[in-house]
Amino acid sequence: MRHLSVSEKWLVPFVLIASVVLFQTAAVASGGIDPADPMVKITSPPRDLDVNKVLALVSKDVSKETGIKESFITYYWQTFDHAVYEGKENGSPTFVDLYVPGFFSDDDVHGMLNAIADALVKHAGAERNWVFIHTHFPLPQQVYIGGAITSWDTYRGKPNNNPRDIEERALNKFQFNDSSFVFHSLWRFGVIASGGSDLGEVLTVTSRIEDFNKESWYTSWTSMVDKVRAVGDEFASSLHGRSAREAYLRATNYYRASEVYLPATDPRKHAAWEKGRNTFLKAARLSGGLIEPVRIPYEKTTLPGYFIKADNSGKKRPLLLIQTGLDGTAEDLYFFLGVPAAKRGYNCLIYEGPGQGEVIGSQKLPFRHDWEKVVSPIVDYALTRSEVDADRLAIMGYSMGGYLVPRALAFEKRIRWGIVNGGVYSVFDGTMTKFPAEVREGVGKSSRKEKVNALAYAEMKKHPDLNQFINQMLWTFDAGSPFELFSKLKKYSMEDVLEKIETEMLVLNSSGDQIAGSYEQAKKFYNGLQTNKSYYEFTSDQGAQFHCQAGAPLVSSERILNWLDERAKPMQ
Repeated sequence: MRHLSVSEKWLVPFVLIASVVLFQTAAVASGGIDPADPMVKITSPPRDLDVNKVLALVSKDVSKETGIKESFITYYWQTFDHAVYEGKENGSPTFVDLYVPGFFSDDDVHGMLNAIADALVKHAGAERNWVFIHTHFPLPQQVYIGGAITSWDTYRGKPNNNPRDIEERALNKFQFNDSSFVFHSLWRFGVIASGGSDLGEVLTVTSRIEDFNKESWYTSWTSMVDKVRAVGDEFASSLHGRSAREAYLRATNYYRASEVYLPATDPRKHAAWEKGRNTFLKAARLSGGLIEPVRIPYEKTTLPGYFIKADNSGKKRPLLLIQTGLDGTAEDLYFFLGVPAAKRGYNCLIYEGPGQGEVIGSQKLPFRHDWEKVVSPIVDYALTRSEVDADRLAIMGYSMGGYLVPRALAFEKRIRWGIVNGGVYSVFDGTMTKFPAEVREGVGKSSRKEKVNALAYAEMKKHPDLNQFINQMLWTFDAGSPFELFSKLKKYSMEDVLEKIETEMLVLNSSGDQIAGSYEQAKKFYNGLQTNKSYYEFTSDQGAQFHCQAGAPLVSSERILNWLDERAKPMQ
């Protein structure tokens, strides 16, 4: 087969603009084609033809040449007024749009193309070089131009076959150039091992997302999650409980992914979160009691959580309390650490506090800096459980949880081991790394409020990931402006309480973590600790260099749980 010439390439888009007709077809072997038949739409300038006679003759000839019965092929003819090619009007082209069943073999398609061309030359007086035929969704060798079936090069990368540069293949460009999309994609891919996603499903989703387009992100995830949840419902109705639970767990993660870029004012955000929560509850009901939803007394309300059991023996085991930071949910943490910890013999209590998940989304309670007022009621509840060994309590905080957990441990002394991923010395200082010095200098000075807000909004406009980050904080800290937010963040510092921590600590860090100065913050936090402490830094050699080791939760949890195993001895 030959390649298209420059002049012929011009014709291909012209051919592709034919109107769309969709057919549902059943797979039947060639030679026994079932009545979901091919259709041949012929378009030409007006001609002095007996169209019905011509179509009848074309039908007979094509049937004879291909072996397909006439009753299985539909033909119709329409006309157009003008055709311009290379700037000149031409009155002779004949265009054919060939709709074929998806089970046609290449030989079937080639036979149809050639037989139709021959019949049009013979019965319609068409010039062979001006007959253009294509299948409705043309692939190479499914287009007939200038008297022959045509092929072309489908490669769309660089104009040679050299591999992509290493930089273009680097993990920081995984699937996207949008760094935020990369992070959240790695997050979803990473939890495959704990049942939070499946490779084919997430590759399908991300392949359909337009880079930098947050609406495209939402619609692509939503399209997939609706299918996966429906599969879960199908399995549940047919009493395949294990398969239903697995589908529901994946759907939970996909609902969560769908809403991450929606602003709090968009009703779709809460709707997606609610569907994800309800889907996880469906999975919990099918877990045989190993995932137990709980409500934890807290001031005048309750906090949501899940008690994850290693087994149903009722044996006293070490308890790992797990919490997120700025924008995670309890369901997220089930996949990150709950699943691997339970396999190691730990019971886990995963919970949400003010500013997080349900507590901000439904109860409208924002973050508070004195997080010990949150963790102490959690510990109170945990110690009421017969499965909990009060002498073997540990707590884990992710992301901004690297401030919240240590703050609580400065006052809550019943917890023996603390883990932060990574440590946060000052939420305010970390946030200020994203803004000009004038912003820091103006925070807390009412006369500088307008200037601080203007500078902050200007930076947010320039950097979509920063815009996402600050808008999340404005919502979860209940702040009306960046100035108000930054003023509140000044309270979120370990400076005056770090030395009060007596709990043995593990501080984790990631070499490529650039979210709000996290890399430097973790080191400053670790260096300031006066208690027994350990430090571990994940690197790009492990594929775990990003914030909270996004994309590598197994690599992360192995280190975390090895450290804790040596102390809590969960199998004893």
